[in-house]
Amino acid sequence: MTIQHPSVPIAQKEKLSDDLFRMSFRSPVIAAGLKPGNFVHIRVAAEMDPLFRRAMSVHSCDGDIFRIMFRVVGRGTRLLSLMDKGDSVDMLGPLGNTFDPPGSDEIAIMVAGGTGVPPLHFLTNKLLGDDPGIRDRVIFLCGISSERDYPLAESTEKLDIAFRLSSDDGSIGEKGFVTQLLESELNQRDRDKIRVYSCGPDVMLREVRRICIERRVRCQISLEGNMPCGIGTCLGCVVRTTRSEDEFDRICMEGPIFNCDEVVI
Repeated sequence: MTIQHPSVPIAQKEKLSDDLFRMSFRSPVIAAGLKPGNFVHIRVAAEMDPLFRRAMSVHSCDGDIFRIMFRVVGRGTRLLSLMDKGDSVDMLGPLGNTFDPPGSDEIAIMVAGGTGVPPLHFLTNKLLGDDPGIRDRVIFLCGISSERDYPLAESTEKLDIAFRLSSDDGSIGEKGFVTQLLESELNQRDRDKIRVYSCGPDVMLREVRRICIERRVRCQISLEGNMPCGIGTCLGCVVRTTRSEDEFDRICMEGPIFNCDEVVI
């Protein structure tokens, strides 16, 4: 059941770069129900313009505080970035489904691109909290455009896990795409004991999907899409399924997490 929270206070705002922000909210009710992969739907203005809320993946959750990371890409996110500690927002959440955990003998490989880091950071923290012994079976692969986007990866790199970073221009980490790191890892491991989790831009997810399907590696992807309503009524965030050319799932309701062979990106 979707719960509306009309006044969720901002506990902290951090400007990570010119266009990157991390924002913390305080809500015991929302925080208690959050699972990795879930998102919240935020009204960014008190008036009706802009009309639609903005969907935000959750980056981390501690006690009654949860955090999002976002890039300013338009008017809605710009308005959100202008809010500050003490302001309150109208929010729906938690929304969406969650990831399937890896098996007891499986290696979990996270493949994150840019602002696709948050749900995989949340998942990694949850796995480590549930079973500290899984630490040696988690590999986090993170791809960013350049060094200026490093703040997206910084908190994840501080986790005590195997971490590899790539940048498109080679200004930090390994030069190239994060999907190249994925292929490198798959080439040196037993693919039957690997489970991949991925979130990022569609062009990256299409390549992750291709790699995993061709190599028969289990993979779940978290889709990002415009979600006008966030509760499945407007059909503004549908994705074609592999069940039929005429069948679609709603990212906000049936997702945002899908097995990679279930959808056509």
